[in-house]
Amino acid sequence: MIVKLIIFAVYGVILGLVTIPLSKKLTLSRTEDPGMAAPLNKLTVKLLCIVFGLVTSAALVFTANSYSLMVRDLLLLVPIFSIMIVDALVRKIPNPLLLTMLVIDIVSLIYECIKLDDPDDVLDLIFKPIVGVAMGMIVCIIPSILKIPMGAGDVKYSGVIGFTVYAFGYFQAMVLMSVLVALYWAYLKASKKGGIKTLIPMGPFLSIGTIITMCVPITRFVGEISLF
Repeated sequence: MIVKLIIFAVYGVILGLVTIPLSKKLTLSRTEDPGMAAPLNKLTVKLLCIVFGLVTSAALVFTANSYSLMVRDLLLLVPIFSIMIVDALVRKIPNPLLLTMLVIDIVSLIYECIKLDDPDDVLDLIFKPIVGVAMGMIVCIIPSILKIPMGAGDVKYSGVIGFTVYAFGYFQAMVLMSVLVALYWAYLKASKKGGIKTLIPMGPFLSIGTIITMCVPITRFVGEISLF
């Protein structure tokens, strides 16, 4: 318990402090207006980032089933948190962050496969992220059919999320994202700042849905589902 307290406290603060300059650099490299990154210079924003880092780190540390999963999830927080910030500021999801997530996931997958003795279990574990990616990409076809604009970054992020939390977890993250988006639209309408037709970045909402899914995957309550 003491070790976990130290881990989440130290990592949470580091996460909050590191994410600000990283997100600022990525934001400035994707816009010609330096003022877009101005919010990251505010003390309140920096403090909120540290608080977010502490809360999410604590949630992942105390819900992880193993230390290997805890390490993977904590490392994933860096690109996920940065994606939230950059997408909220300039509505773009940096490819380097997506690549970072994939590298972390692949290394973790290899480690978990090495620990398994049964070849069938290894194959099942390998297929899970593959099915998750396919599911994430297929779901992104629906908005285009409905003539709803969806950026290429959102499509790629959706696929990476499927790789990270698998197909069943992906659906959970999408449901959570939909609820959060609906609440945000309700807020915009109530405050008369917009409505359901207001275009908003999906990255922050999908990121939060993913973090919640990583902490409390619904498969813990319904049991493991093959390939999902």
